[in-house]
Amino acid sequence: MNFKSIVFMLSFLLASTVFGQDKSDVFNPSTEITWLGLDFSGAKFIGDRERLGSESDIRHLIDAINELMIKEADKYNVAAAIQKKKVENAIEVTNEHNAELDVLAMISAEGKDHVHLNPSDVQEIISSYDFTGKSGIGLIFNVESFNKLIEEGSFWITFVNMGNKERLLTERLTAAPSGFGMRNFWAGCVKGVLAKIKKKEFENWRKKHG
Repeated sequence: MNFKSIVFMLSFLLASTVFGQDKSDVFNPSTEITWLGLDFSGAKFIGDRERLGSESDIRHLIDAINELMIKEADKYNVAAAIQKKKVENAIEVTNEHNAELDVLAMISAEGKDHVHLNPSDVQEIISSYDFTGKSGIGLIFNVESFNKLIEEGSFWITFVNMGNKERLLTERLTAAPSGFGMRNFWAGCVKGVLAKIKKKEFENWRKKHG
């Protein structure tokens, strides 16, 4: 095998590693998944203006929920929900992205904002991300809304090929908040969504996409 052939083969293998994932890989137990955290690019906080009264309040809440999921990983077990032995954690990806958002624009008093995103919107958000050279499949929860008016959180559960920023799979789920304190209250929605994924939604997605 000559030098050009070797270079071509290595280039092909690299491209396959970086770009070769498809949605069926999400359901392969041996596929490595990177947990990227909660993205708030399209989020709306509805009907809770008094408790989210300042920019610092909102930024603290966003950071605190992402950090809580790492600190209390036994309660927020992403790996178990998606039938993996473990996931890699890289929440700095969403933390850095969330830090650049205009968080005051997230405040809303309109119930209609509870459902305002679609898969194309999610792809646009994903395309704006810097995955800092990471490859493989990443999992992001794109927060659509935390709605105090009806006490429900809405999320788009998104698996993404970090090599080319392609959205592999996106499904919308909701759950009720629970817990004391602002952080724990809305983090309860995340816990509820993870429970739904583990109980039946991941298998439903397998049948639909796998």
